[in-house]
Amino acid sequence: MARRDNGDPSGLGAVSGWAWAWPANRRILYNRASADEQGKAWDPNRRLIEWDGARWQGIDVPDYPLALAPQQQAGPLIMQPDGLGHLFALDKMADGPFPEHYEPMESPLDVNPLHPQQRYSPAARLFAGDAAQLGEAADYPCVATTYSITELFRHWTKHALLNAIAKPEQFVEIGIELAAEKGIWSGDSVRVTLRRGYIKAKAVVTRRLPRLMVDGKPIDTVGIPCLWGFEVATHKGFLTNTLTPSVGDANSQTPEYKGFLVKVKKA
Repeated sequence: MARRDNGDPSGLGAVSGWAWAWPANRRILYNRASADEQGKAWDPNRRLIEWDGARWQGIDVPDYPLALAPQQQAGPLIMQPDGLGHLFALDKMADGPFPEHYEPMESPLDVNPLHPQQRYSPAARLFAGDAAQLGEAADYPCVATTYSITELFRHWTKHALLNAIAKPEQFVEIGIELAAEKGIWSGDSVRVTLRRGYIKAKAVVTRRLPRLMVDGKPIDTVGIPCLWGFEVATHKGFLTNTLTPSVGDANSQTPEYKGFLVKVKKA
């Protein structure tokens, strides 16, 4: 990190002397694709790497086997078995081959605007007991999302006194429109509720989360940092994952913690 040479004589973004880029300090991925089948630059004025008859060389670290000659006709996209770029994921997706946009299981919209025939992913992992706890926008009109904050980066830092001083008490962020509608001011205690449970926290009223117009419908967002609990150096709080839905993505099984439905009221 002490390296601070931002020299870039080529003007192509290969700043090899600025810090370090894992794994080989290359700066432009798949730079073999900048050369034609014979190993010559497609654009002579923008030469990244070229074949010199024995090896690949140029202004960037080759993202390619150094001695693999063009005559061997290996593709430039080395992370793929065939070396080619793919427009779709072959057999790698449970709901593929082409990705499709689906709404979260708990969506503020009645219809998926991009795919009206299917609101949420039919391949998502959802157990019957969890399905029974899902809510609808008629009862829970706000979209909630979870995230970390700098002062309490990940969960272990809530046990550090210095970080607890910076962010001593659990809070949620709400937009100014929702706050005005509910009579909530910054510092008020609020209750965030859904069918799975509730949490109580201080309100931070902010312009960061404006009311959005989505498919002709006004939608408010509630931001819920996921860093408090009942055994911490900060004031004790609620577990954010009391609220989050147990819905697994069809491919990664990552749960839908970034989009679910809640309602907010002054506590």
